[in-house]
Amino acid sequence: MFARKNSATLLIIWILLLALGSFWYFTDANNLVGAIKEEQRLSTVLKQSQTEVSRLTKVENIHGEVTTKWQQSPKRIISADEPSFTLSYLNWIMSSYNLNIYYDFVLNSKRKSGDVTKFAYTLAGEGTYNDINRLIWHLTYEPILYQIESISLRPSGKDSEFIRFNMKLQGFTVDSQSDINENFSEYQLTDASAYVAQHDVFKPLVKERIIKNIEVRAKPKKPTLPKKKPGEIDVRKASIKAVTANSVFISEGGSGVKELRIGDAVYLGRLVAIYQQSGKAEFIITKFGISEKITLSIDPRK
Repeated sequence: MFARKNSATLLIIWILLLALGSFWYFTDANNLVGAIKEEQRLSTVLKQSQTEVSRLTKVENIHGEVTTKWQQSPKRIISADEPSFTLSYLNWIMSSYNLNIYYDFVLNSKRKSGDVTKFAYTLAGEGTYNDINRLIWHLTYEPILYQIESISLRPSGKDSEFIRFNMKLQGFTVDSQSDINENFSEYQLTDASAYVAQHDVFKPLVKERIIKNIEVRAKPKKPTLPKKKPGEIDVRKASIKAVTANSVFISEGGSGVKELRIGDAVYLGRLVAIYQQSGKAEFIITKFGISEKITLSIDPRK
């Protein structure tokens, strides 16, 4: 008896241990599957991040090269009347590159240092975001020396494609070549001089193919009458055989006699009136939008 109780107790303990071990096993298995999926997701994110870092690194390298070339490239200081030259130059950039920008131009200050005179300007206006970027590009990379001190942007209004901007700009003029260092060269603007613009990076590489809309007018169709339905009577070709108080008997050629009452349809029209005493019937026929009255009567000779 005691041995049976021990065996039963051991069996229960074994079952409990088995259930507990199975629970831990499946729990660990689920955690392992989740960890594997998370590792795969993080690996994908890491690859995408590495690709983006590589792209940004290339962009920074190219930007650094362009900045270095621009800083080392010679710039021209103009020898012209200011601020009229700068205003004309801005208008030339706007018109040459079709910039949709409206602006006010103000001279803030003028400061002379030796033979070089510095002018501080303010450009305030509005334009599209792309055109404002293009203006900044051309002021920076064209060979005439200008320095952009600051620029601020703000929305022009709700649902508007234009952006308001305020740009602080500094220009220079030189009276003689005595104070020009080796990084600058004088630029004298005359009516005979032809200014050559730099390459426009915003210009599309592929020229847009203009397709003209050619309007082809179809020849007007001649109006046609609808086909006559089977059994319809063409009153222009028909004759009345007999007239009663509320109906007429009409025949078209050798098609036989057909009885019609007021309101019944015929080809292109309807029967509208019956005159028994005079032996007549009245029809309204509509042809090409024009209605006409046709009266048929019994031929006394037949």
